[in-house]
Amino acid sequence: MKNLPATNYLHLERHHILYDPARLDEAGERTFLPQAWQDAGALLGGAPGRGTTVFVRDEIGELALRHYRRGGLISKWVSDRYLWLGLARSRPWREYSLLLTLHGMGLPVPRPVAARCERDGFFYRADLITDRLPGITLAAALSSSILPTIKLNAVGACIRRFHDAGVYHADLNARNILLTEEGGVALLDFDRGRLRQDTGRWRGKNLARLHRSLSKFHRHQEGFAFDGDVWQAILSGYAGG
Repeated sequence: MKNLPATNYLHLERHHILYDPARLDEAGERTFLPQAWQDAGALLGGAPGRGTTVFVRDEIGELALRHYRRGGLISKWVSDRYLWLGLARSRPWREYSLLLTLHGMGLPVPRPVAARCERDGFFYRADLITDRLPGITLAAALSSSILPTIKLNAVGACIRRFHDAGVYHADLNARNILLTEEGGVALLDFDRGRLRQDTGRWRGKNLARLHRSLSKFHRHQEGFAFDGDVWQAILSGYAGG
C-alpha cells in the first residue's frame, strides 16, 4: 500500500473541514462554494447526475467539487440534509477516508482533496472535493458511438479488480465509470461505498445495478448504444476473457 497523504482538520464554527495540505495551502467555507470559484474565474463547468458537481481549476490542476444531495422519494422533502450522528459517521468523512484507502491500494479512483460538514443542529450538509480525472464517462461514450470491445472488456476488468479487493460501490452506474484519457478505466463517487470481507451476492447485485443503469439510458436516450453484445463484452472483461 502506498503511503497515505497527511490530512489537516479544521473546526470553524459550524464547519468541520478535512483537507490535504499537499494539495491545498488552506481551506475554509469558501473553498466549497461554487460562487467563490466563479468569482475567481476558476469555474469550468458541471457534470450531470443526482448530485451537484462542478469542475474548478486552481494553480495545480482541476478539481471536482460535489455537494451531497439525496435521492429517492425522500428528496422531495429533504434535498441535501442528513441526520447528524457524528463526524466519523458522516458521508464526506467516510468517503474521504475510503478514497484515501483505495488510492493507497493503487486502485483507479480520484484522490480526495477536501471534505466539509456544515452542521445545523441535528442535521448537516456536506461537500467533497477530489482531483478531477480527465476522461469521458461510460454513459457519454455510449451516447456517441459503440466502444471497441477491448474498451468494454477493460470496463469489466476494472470492476472485477475492485470486487477482488473487497470494494463495494453503492451506486455503480454508467455515469460513475470513467474512461480516462490515458486509456484506462476508473470508478467515481464512492458515497456509501465500503470495504467488505465477504464474497457473497453483493458482487452480482453490483453488476445488476450497472445493467439497470445501462438499460435505463437505452430506454430514455435516443442513440444510446447498449445491447446484449455490449453487456457480454463487459462481462467477458469481468470474467478475465
